[in-house]
Amino acid sequence: MAVVDRLGGALSVARDADRALLVVYLTHAPEECAPFELALTAVEAGADVLELGLPTPSAAPRGEEIRASFRRASGSSTEQAWELLQRLREALPDTPLLPLVYPETSDDLGWDPLLTSAARCGADGLVLTRPWHDGGLEKVATSGLSAVPVLPATASAAEVARAEAAAAHLTYRALADRTGGRLDPDVACSRARELAATAAKPFLVGFGISDERQIAALAPHSAGVVVGSAAIRAVRTAAPGTRARALHSAVRAWRNATQVSR
Repeated sequence: MAVVDRLGGALSVARDADRALLVVYLTHAPEECAPFELALTAVEAGADVLELGLPTPSAAPRGEEIRASFRRASGSSTEQAWELLQRLREALPDTPLLPLVYPETSDDLGWDPLLTSAARCGADGLVLTRPWHDGGLEKVATSGLSAVPVLPATASAAEVARAEAAAAHLTYRALADRTGGRLDPDVACSRARELAATAAKPFLVGFGISDERQIAALAPHSAGVVVGSAAIRAVRTAAPGTRARALHSAVRAWRNATQVSR
């Protein structure tokens, strides 16, 4: 685990304030926008944690919005993404930063260089979309970084137990089969409530969360909510020169919805 436990600290602060963490995802896509400024904007507006996509040659996310953002980032290098992470760490010393790792990410980069670069640039952990690929869950867990394994609804009890044992802080429970999928708030809320009844470790919920109503429904049953495709969409559909403002407005609304009524 990182010497400075930012992720644990963020969880504690949110718990004490009776709200869920707000995790905002952004892809490193310099051709599309200014990712450094947008990341700062998201935190200023209320994001507790930043999840960052690292496009590599073979990575092809299943969700349409994030897959398209990876295509738009095809001209950038992984080294540029690491440089962005390092700049963010310097600018945001208290904000947890979690690079997103697909199986292709580790295949393209290799586990040792990936873990070394993540630690060097100030990552607090890695979100693992397929935590059992190539033993990645245990490799991250023993590296000093916080493993955040993504668990699909189809995960077996044994897989969930293995993920919870290796996760230092959180697991990530998928509510849809892919990012950006359509989410029924009532069904998602019921699913999150069921997960909360059996979870041995705090968990994030994500995949398809796109508005305040969904966030408000899920916040009482999870440690945090992840908004990814909706954040990318807010930036992509805004007019040039207004993207930071559009993201700020969206993130502020999402943050307000994380408060749990007592």
